[in-house]
Order: sequence, then C-alpha cells, then structure tokens
Amino acid sequence: MSSSSTKKSTKKRNLENLDHNLQHTSKLKTIKSNESELKKKKLRSNSNLEEALKDCKQLEDPPITDSEKLLSSNRLTYNFYNTPCEQLAQQLLGKILVRKLENGKILKGRIVETESYLGGIDKASQTYQNKVTPRNLPMYMLPGTIYVYLTYGMYHCFNISSQGEGAAVLLRGIEPLEGIEEMMSYRTSNLKSKNKKILKIHELCNGPSKLCMSFKINRDCCKYSLCSWKNMWIENDNNSPEETTEVIQCPRIGIDSAGPEWAMKPLRYYIYNNTSVSKRDKKAEDNFINQK
Repeated sequence: MSSSSTKKSTKKRNLENLDHNLQHTSKLKTIKSNESELKKKKLRSNSNLEEALKDCKQLEDPPITDSEKLLSSNRLTYNFYNTPCEQLAQQLLGKILVRKLENGKILKGRIVETESYLGGIDKASQTYQNKVTPRNLPMYMLPGTIYVYLTYGMYHCFNISSQGEGAAVLLRGIEPLEGIEEMMSYRTSNLKSKNKKILKIHELCNGPSKLCMSFKINRDCCKYSLCSWKNMWIENDNNSPEETTEVIQCPRIGIDSAGPEWAMKPLRYYIYNNTSVSKRDKKAEDNFINQK
C-alpha cells in the first residue's frame, strides 16, 4: 500500500474515532444532565416531604360539651398507643372501638383481628425503607393517629400509628355490639342492588374494608388522634369475661408481593373462635391447640 493510501486510511480512522468520541461525549453530557435534573427533583421532593412532616399537625376536634366529655371519658390515652407495633396490635384485641356519627348515633364493636406493619424494615409496609409520601404521613405522626387509605381505588383501610417511625396497626375485624342497624344500612348501601341481602351480624365487619363501611370510616378521619377526637376513640371492654383471651398469631393476608420472608412473618393476630375474624388460619390454630 502506498504511503498516500496509508495516510488516507489513517485519517479516515481518526475521523471515525473522533466522531465516535464526540457522540459518546454528547451522550455522557445528556446522561449527566438527566442525572443532575433527577437529583435536583429528588432533593426538591425530599425537601417538600421534610417540610410536610415538619408542618404536619394533629387535627383537633376534641369534646367540648359536658355530654361529649362524659361520653368519651373512658377512652384509652396516649400511653396505650405509645408502645411497639406488635405489642399494640395484640393489646387492641378485645378493646371497644366507639364511633360517634354526625347525627349523634353511637356505633360500638369489639376489635377481634389486627395486623402490625413495622415501618422502615417491613417490606409489606407503605413506609418500607422510611419512605415518606403525602399519603402515608399519618404513620409517622404521634402514636394513636388515625390513618385511612384507599385500596383498589375504592375500599378504605383503617390503621392506627404506634411507637416506632412509620409503624402502624391495621384493624381487620370487629365484632359489632351497638348501632347494628346503622352498620347494616351503611354496609348494604355499598352493595350493588342485585347483591343486596340481609347480612348476618358477624358479616358486617369481618374484613378491613367492611368494618370501614359499617363504621363510616373514610379518609376524612385521617390525622385525628384517638386520644382526643370527639368522633372516634377506643376504650376497655367493661363487659368482657374474666378469662384470658386466646389469641392466634399467624402470617398477614394479601402481601405475597413483599416476598416470602415478610409474607410469612406471624404479624397477624386474632381472637380464637370469634366469628367476626376475616379469615381463620387452620395451621396456626392447630399449632395453638397442640401447644395448650
């Protein structure tokens, strides 16, 4: 090959390499620019969430009249809720949820099933890895704060914040005690006309969304404290039998997407043989019976 041909070939390769390098540099600049924008957005987002947390205050609507104060005088106080999530979930079993409606009617039910969500370490929790969003803010608020969210875009779930950052207890089952006609009305009003039927009492609140329908609990209840809100609180059951409540401990429901480790952790608790439990765990019950 002549020297002129060699020079032309070398020049061509150099131009190709230069063009490639320029394209690569341009791509790198674009990537870095995008990364920079993402970081800025993330920082702005984190800043907004931090500000949201800082400014997030407990909603206040306490009992004012003597009759309102008397009505809720047996409510459980802050110290009851200011306890680790797993402990609170078990302590809530057998307690009475009281709902005072705007029309003055009172609804009452015994809590018979709960699930605990442990916050940042819990892959099934909305606050896993300490995630903070405008939606889940109540989980970071003071113990006893109400957190209601929508699932499947239409069903409400009722949670109570506990001790521990981002930790909360989900109520899954309630045994109706008082105001059953109102509960029946609220529950059946959410059924399609062709599915309307007379529900059995234990069917009114045997599930997280069912109890929200029956007790008229929705997102308007969010950020109020069960320690001070005049329209909902929890109290001891003064009519409960003296014998010790038998509790089944088993895996939570509907969290397979969190992976087998967290899906199988025994973080659901329910009162053994109570018909208002959403779903019995036969394996856990057998183990419980064998250990007695």
